[in-house]
Amino acid sequence: MSDSSDAAGFIAPDAADLAPLFPGYEVQGLIATGGMGAVYCAVQKSLDRTVALKILPLELSKDAAFCAGFEAEAKAMARLNHPNLIGVYDFGEVNGMLFIIMEFVPGKSIYHSADGIAIYPGEVIRLVTGICNGLAHAHENGIIHRDIKPSNILLDLTAQPKIGDFGLARPIERKVQEGEEIFGTPHYTAPEVVDAPYSVDYRADIFSVGVLLHELLTGKLPANDPRPASLISHCDIRFDAIIKRSTQPNPAGRYSSAAEMAKALQAIALAPNSNGPLTAGLGVPRAAVPRRKSVAKVKKSSSSGSSVVVWILIIAAAVGAYHFLSKKPPVPANGTVVIVPPPKPPAPVEEPAPPVEVPAEPLPVDPPPIVKEEPTPEMVPEQPIIPEEKVVTPEVVTPKADVAAFYIRARKIMQERATPLIKTHSDKLESNVTSLRRDLERAIRKYGYYRDTSETYMEEFVNSWKKAGNRIPPTLKGWIPTVPDATKIYTEHLEKQTEIDAALKTGLATLSETYILGLNKQIERFKLDKDMGAVTLVEQEITKTKNSPAYFAKLMGAGATGKDE
Repeated sequence: MSDSSDAAGFIAPDAADLAPLFPGYEVQGLIATGGMGAVYCAVQKSLDRTVALKILPLELSKDAAFCAGFEAEAKAMARLNHPNLIGVYDFGEVNGMLFIIMEFVPGKSIYHSADGIAIYPGEVIRLVTGICNGLAHAHENGIIHRDIKPSNILLDLTAQPKIGDFGLARPIERKVQEGEEIFGTPHYTAPEVVDAPYSVDYRADIFSVGVLLHELLTGKLPANDPRPASLISHCDIRFDAIIKRSTQPNPAGRYSSAAEMAKALQAIALAPNSNGPLTAGLGVPRAAVPRRKSVAKVKKSSSSGSSVVVWILIIAAAVGAYHFLSKKPPVPANGTVVIVPPPKPPAPVEEPAPPVEVPAEPLPVDPPPIVKEEPTPEMVPEQPIIPEEKVVTPEVVTPKADVAAFYIRARKIMQERATPLIKTHSDKLESNVTSLRRDLERAIRKYGYYRDTSETYMEEFVNSWKKAGNRIPPTLKGWIPTVPDATKIYTEHLEKQTEIDAALKTGLATLSETYILGLNKQIERFKLDKDMGAVTLVEQEITKTKNSPAYFAKLMGAGATGKDE
């Protein structure tokens, strides 16, 4: 598997440069770009249809495994035809770049429309039911999305949900590719995606929809507020049962299909209770809707009666004005009159004194000679203080995503793959020390010189090596063996230990490439969400992993693997 991490620096071509490559389309402009490709708005000339054109970096087209998976996914997605799914019209390769032509959706995602806002239950039922119906159609055609979340659900101009970003989608029969197993979004991803990525099925999507349902009803993720949705937002208590069943840790406890989950939501819409309203607009918080006030009905009067009322109001206003103008100072309860002192007159403005004329000194007839004076410290002008250049500290952008949770999941998956390598390494080190001890014992018995002393030294050193993780030190300090072949035997096993360490390093390097590949793809997902804080953190993780094999080995729990090259 090639390392496609260089794709992180992908630069989107200009729309004008793509025109000769796509003669059947009028490429109008760039919509979005990132490390894993760019999306353009284009018009299909033959059908006069607006479409979305996505191109992928050249590096990915050089990867045979990626190309095979891309083709399988595109063909499977092209078979899908549902109003709640973004359609795929065409795909292929041009000028060394993979491309895909998709349905153009002009609206925003649910994430950008209602992030952190509790939506009214009736609107939630409409949205999630549409999502479930779209997923049911995809599942029936053998496609698993594997990354359902608000930013992947687009809303068209009529607010109908459309599931997009099938970048993680794959046919059920296709195996997981290198790096894919660390994908997914924390808190939305089903447990089996982390624990058993090779056995994931359509029920992983149902788990994600359950999390989404809770978030839309409450404005909060279950991981941040695990209370039932009805306690948080006072919605129908039946929502709690749907969320609980769809987010069961064991896939067998979830709904048997997305269509079954949609029917459960429809049952609430058909028979609502009195817990709260079911209908309202998308993204409007409950507190923003004023309660309806009761207004008393006023009987209409005749035109003559209205005129009398108008004259009464005019007379009352005149009397009130007269009373206000002739009003006396208030009299307190004790009978004393409160005297309001008149305002103080303004202080007189003093006129400025006329300027005093100073007579000019007469000019001397003969000017005095100029005497050169040595400058004194008092006469030396002070040097201007040059302000120090301000150090501009780059602004730290707080990530919106839970990057720490993503690291935990990604590292756990990679650690599971590293465990067999580390165990093999440990077993071979132990076997090497045992073999060294056996060879030394054989040599001591063969020559017989100072046998008791040599065996005592050997036991002490072998025990110290075992305590140090079955690692042989580079030199034999403090022991001058009397056996002629001792040094030769020791050197052979020390070289064997180096080979064992090298094998582990090679295996970890391969896993490190897979880890970096997954991180780069996750960066692209964060860029789509415009989460630059998360992008920065993951880029720092990639740099540390690339620059220090020892850092990655420590993450994997490999311990000492010899000198870090």
